[in-house]
Amino acid sequence: MAYIEVKTKAGTHRLALDGDPLTVGRQGDNKLVLEDDQTSRHHCIIEPTEEGYRLRDLKSRNGTRLNNTRVDKDMLDNGDVVRIGSSELRFIDPEQRHPHKRDDVPDFEAAIEETPDFSEPIVTIDLADEVTDAQTDYEVRLREIIDSGQDKAFDENDISLVDNRGVTMHQAEASGLESGSEEGAGEGVRVFRLMLLACFRSRATDLHIEPRREGATVRLRVDGYMLSAVHMSATLFKRVLGIVKILCEIDTSQKNTVQDGHFSVAVGGRRVDYRVSLTPSMHGQKLVIRVLDSSNAPSRLHELGLVPWMYEKLRVMATKDAGLLLACGPTGSGKTTSLYSCLREVDVDQRNAITIEDPVEYYLDGCTQIPIDHKQGNTFATILRSVLRQDPDVIFVGEIRDIETATVAMQASMTGHLVYTTVHAKDSIGAIFRLLDLGIEAYLVANALNLIVAQRLVRLLCPSCKKKVAATPAQNLRMGKALEGVGEICTPRGCKRCLLTGFSGRRALFELLDVNDQMRDQILKTPTIQGIRQLAEQGHFMSLEAYGFGLVAEGMTNFEEIERVSGSN
Repeated sequence: MAYIEVKTKAGTHRLALDGDPLTVGRQGDNKLVLEDDQTSRHHCIIEPTEEGYRLRDLKSRNGTRLNNTRVDKDMLDNGDVVRIGSSELRFIDPEQRHPHKRDDVPDFEAAIEETPDFSEPIVTIDLADEVTDAQTDYEVRLREIIDSGQDKAFDENDISLVDNRGVTMHQAEASGLESGSEEGAGEGVRVFRLMLLACFRSRATDLHIEPRREGATVRLRVDGYMLSAVHMSATLFKRVLGIVKILCEIDTSQKNTVQDGHFSVAVGGRRVDYRVSLTPSMHGQKLVIRVLDSSNAPSRLHELGLVPWMYEKLRVMATKDAGLLLACGPTGSGKTTSLYSCLREVDVDQRNAITIEDPVEYYLDGCTQIPIDHKQGNTFATILRSVLRQDPDVIFVGEIRDIETATVAMQASMTGHLVYTTVHAKDSIGAIFRLLDLGIEAYLVANALNLIVAQRLVRLLCPSCKKKVAATPAQNLRMGKALEGVGEICTPRGCKRCLLTGFSGRRALFELLDVNDQMRDQILKTPTIQGIRQLAEQGHFMSLEAYGFGLVAEGMTNFEEIERVSGSN
């Protein structure tokens, strides 16, 4: 049976097509009602024919798009995506064996590849009405994101592009074309500056430019979610790609190899760094730019939003003469940011602080920072052994990946050094078993560990559009373990300020495990998760989920976000 998978800002659900026409629009008499300002009252219809199902636009105001192409009517193939305002409808017919081939649409496999994966948390926004001029179209859409975001007190003309040697290639306050450049290069620089400005205003952590069969798609990662921004022509994509390669001094003739680089921009009296990754794909090189903007991250321990007793434990640990502070969590959960906040509590004028990272993400005055270089044979373990001969007081090891690095770091913590490091583990108790699983001796784990911090990042509700709703009995039952019942909680709605996502900004959930003597005895014997948890709960211990439910009670985030992020069963 054929069905439609409907994805809106409220969630995803399916509608079976039972042989009757499916009308779509904003008015209540439609079979599928979309609460979207970009949707007309009677927008389109999906109707059965002898050949299959057909999509027909009902003279809507903003048009109906089939696989990113505006259509009046056309037959639907398995995997086709219909875009109506900020909503996406995917047509699925598992029994369809002979899809209707069209000249302007890729074949079935390619269509599946190039349409969004509904298992991914992607938010798609239709930011402007259909316009005829392609240049105006992408510029209007980028400016919609720019105007909706946070005001950074500068615009695209204030951005200077600096290459990886520190040489300014495109000076700020350029009007029109760059001097000495061709018209195409000037347009490429202008649209690239607009993309960077959109990243600044939307607090994006990554900029993705993905080549498609026709042109390229630009997406931003905002608050951990992918946000579709604009579609650009293949010609403009090549110009932007060329600009990035020149800034990074990457070989422009190579197109089928993985390439990496970095560049920076000067804006508002400061420098912001960018890390570039190029990977070959079906239709060209995919470009991903990581935004290393420290202004969007907390810099001091008191800015992390810790509950008082957690803050005090971390502050005391961060200023000790020796010991091991271990941060755990998945990639992108803010471990490095938290440890740098602890590192800034150290008086680097009186103590010798050294960091070993892959790569260095934050710059800290007064601290010796060493990047990993695998090509030269400089791994975490080899550099750490060398650093121990540099008379260090504080050592930050970016990540424990193997038994050798872990053993040297733990031995260093027991011989008069304060060591900060990270490991990938589900929670604070799981971090202990992760170290044991690496093959580290139990006596070393038990004696070296002092404090373990587990964390996750959750999205905060947009203060402009969040609304209060009554907590359901099931939600109260679930939160009752951490709270004494909550009458009202908040839920996302979506507005222009939050780009229709309902969320704006992120903060961390924390879980602290203080490794005491009883816990060390348990680790030395036959440790179990339940046994260590029972010992932890005899003192101050708050799980990631309990910490998150506290934020739900305060109206800072919603219940579903904590369930998604906390990792509980």
